Amino acid sequence: MLAYHRPAILTAAALLAACNPDGTSSTGSASEATGTNPTTVSSSEPTGTTASTVPTTSSASATDTSGGSMSATMGGSTTTAGTTGTTDGTTGTTGDSTSTGAVSASTSGSTSTGGSTSTSTGNVDTGVDTDCGGGDVEFSFIWIANSPEGTVSKVDTETLIEVGRYRTGPALSDPSRTSVNLKGDVAIVNRDGSITKIGAIDEQCKEKNGQPGIQTSKGPNDVLAYGQDECVLWNTPLMPASRPAAWTSGEKIDPQNPCSASVGEKVWASAPQGGDAWVYLLDGETGAIIDQVLIPGANGGLGIYGGAVDQNNDFWGVTYSAGPLVHVRYDDMTFETIPLPIGSAYGFTVDAKGRSWVGGWDGNLQRYDPMTKTWTKANIPAQYPVLSRGMNDVDGDLWIAALFEPQGLMRVNTDTAEFVEHIGGNKLVGIETPTGASVDVQGKVWLVDQSKDGGGAFVYDPKTQAVQWVGGLNGPYTYSDMTGFALKNVAPQ
Repeated sequence: MLAYHRPAILTAAALLAACNPDGTSSTGSASEATGTNPTTVSSSEPTGTTASTVPTTSSASATDTSGGSMSATMGGSTTTAGTTGTTDGTTGTTGDSTSTGAVSASTSGSTSTGGSTSTSTGNVDTGVDTDCGGGDVEFSFIWIANSPEGTVSKVDTETLIEVGRYRTGPALSDPSRTSVNLKGDVAIVNRDGSITKIGAIDEQCKEKNGQPGIQTSKGPNDVLAYGQDECVLWNTPLMPASRPAAWTSGEKIDPQNPCSASVGEKVWASAPQGGDAWVYLLDGETGAIIDQVLIPGANGGLGIYGGAVDQNNDFWGVTYSAGPLVHVRYDDMTFETIPLPIGSAYGFTVDAKGRSWVGGWDGNLQRYDPMTKTWTKANIPAQYPVLSRGMNDVDGDLWIAALFEPQGLMRVNTDTAEFVEHIGGNKLVGIETPTGASVDVQGKVWLVDQSKDGGGAFVYDPKTQAVQWVGGLNGPYTYSDMTGFALKNVAPQ
């Protein structure tokens, strides 16, 4: 169990003052261009739940809903692992570094040429646990940030209809990364410096205004004022330029029952400070910061850019541009940093076997195996010098949003690290700015496009090769776990 310690609170004066790739300020959207620079750090608590205070002084404590306080220590030992160079399709070893856990998963024997047509990925996991007499269909939503307008959209992945749109802060808060827990709720990080939780269904929302029923958005034209939507559960201030979010899977009420409900979910987040980066662990119910740790050297200009968990609920994330890979242990908040063999980092995920994938520029894609402490460089053909952004794996295939020509959706085998295919503009007609890829409970791949028709997402079915378009979004910029599929991949069964 995680021990709670008093947080070592940050100083606002030491905030990062770096420039993003597009020349905007560090709290802006970088090459994540949204056209809006946030100006206000949210501190409101829409449901009356008391979130932790902004960490800006030398000492402070987070307050829970009962008025008590929780404490934290900064801990850990840093590992600067030496690495050997890697070559396409081969592995390299790292130096001394400790790591935890890996999980097993099915693999796919699918093959394809480098064209724009797709082949079957095998038996796609739909996310439905038939042994438990149910599954995830009622939570089949994808959550996509409308960064310029400060909202997040909830889209039904079965009907392809947007069924809710929510303000993520009291001002234009510049939302981006999302993480969805196993109950379907989303945590979304605002790059102005806060994180917000929104309930997926009415039963998980909270009555607060005395009116019958839950007052909440029902679609894109029904956006309630901030603080009025009863499904917006809490907002916790963080340091500016916050980015990653990653839910833990929680703890099963009955560990012996694979169908038991889980409780005690927490959520990881991070923000840069100077040349370093803070990693936070928040209570998923209240939003209180219950622990945090400063990772030295984990800020290459935009901090830890993406994050995910493994089967132990440990946090893994990669620092923008040059690395390192960061690993923070859930049990005691100790950490390690692992240098990248190739200093090219942007997109990030953890696959079903607990391996970290780091996507970068010029077709660079690297995989780290914590069990063997080795890096493998994916074998991407030279004709695909793309930037690997958001990615998600299913049934042994990693699906990647590929920016720059040729733009599209790229697939790589997670075990062999071999390129499988690139699906380009002849299939994804009108593609402009691919941003993130995520898999829904039916095994369909969603590719968010920040620019096409003002913003939307392609929905690609690997089994039928059919493509659909979901429009009506506003400059969407999300490339994390938008559906909860990535968490389900690693969650203990």
